[in-house]
Amino acid sequence: MNQKTKNLEAIIGAYNKVIIGFSAGVDSTLVSFVSNKVLGSNALIVLAKTETITLEDVALARSLAETYRFNFREIEYNELEIENYASNPINRCYFCKHELYARLGSIAEREKIAFILDGANLDDLGDYRPGRTAAKELQIRSPLIEASFSKVDVREAAEYYGLPNFDKPSAPCLSSRIPYGTPIDRASLEKIAQAEQYIRQKGFTNVRVRHFDARARIEVDKVDIARLRLLFDDIETRLRDLGYRDVEIDGDGFRSGKLNVTILKS
Repeated sequence: MNQKTKNLEAIIGAYNKVIIGFSAGVDSTLVSFVSNKVLGSNALIVLAKTETITLEDVALARSLAETYRFNFREIEYNELEIENYASNPINRCYFCKHELYARLGSIAEREKIAFILDGANLDDLGDYRPGRTAAKELQIRSPLIEASFSKVDVREAAEYYGLPNFDKPSAPCLSSRIPYGTPIDRASLEKIAQAEQYIRQKGFTNVRVRHFDARARIEVDKVDIARLRLLFDDIETRLRDLGYRDVEIDGDGFRSGKLNVTILKS
C-alpha cells in the first residue's frame, strides 16, 4: 500500500492546482486528503449541499474538513430543479453529475484551477454509471482510476492514512432508492432519509430503504436479516409513521445498485 499511495500522491501532485467534488464518502475523502497533503491550499475541496445528501454526511464532511484543515467550500443548489432530473430517467445521474461538474468548472475558471477531480475508482467502471459520461464530456480527472485503485485499495489506503471513515459504507444519493421512471420529490427524499437513519440507529451498517410510493422495501446485509426480523415490529411502526403503508424485508439482502440490475442485463 505504501507504494500505491506514493503513486497516487505523485499523480495528484503533478496536477499542481485542483478542485475536488467532496461528498464525505471514502473515495472523495481519500482524493481530498491526498490532494490537501501534497498541494495544500492549491486543493480546493467543495461540498455540494443538496437535498439528496443526508444531513449526517454534511456533518461528516464539515468535520473532516475542519480536522484536516482543508481549503474547504460549500455550494448549495436544488437538484430537483435540474432539467430532466426529477422525472428520474435511467440516465438521471448524468444530469446530476453534469450540473455538479459544470458548477465546479465555473469556480475553476474564475480561480484559474486547471483540473477538476472526482473520486471514481476502478470498480465504478463495471457498474451502470451514466455520470461517467458527464465526467468524460467535461474532462474530469479520476486519480484513483489513474493509480489503478479498486474499492478495496481505497479503503486500505484510507486506513493507512488514518482516515476515520475508511470503513464507511457506500452511500449513493438518496434518489438511488427510487425506481427509474418514478418522479422524485423532496418529500420522498426526506422520508427515505429518516427511515434509513432510524434503521441505522438500531445498529445496522448497510441499509437501503427502496421507495415504491407507499411501499418500502428494506435491505440490510444478509447476515443481519434475522436481527432485522426481530426488530421489525418497531421499525415497521416507525416507517408507517413516516407515511409508508406497506413495509417489507428484502430476503435477498443488501446489494448496492440493485435497481440497476435490469439496466445492466438489457
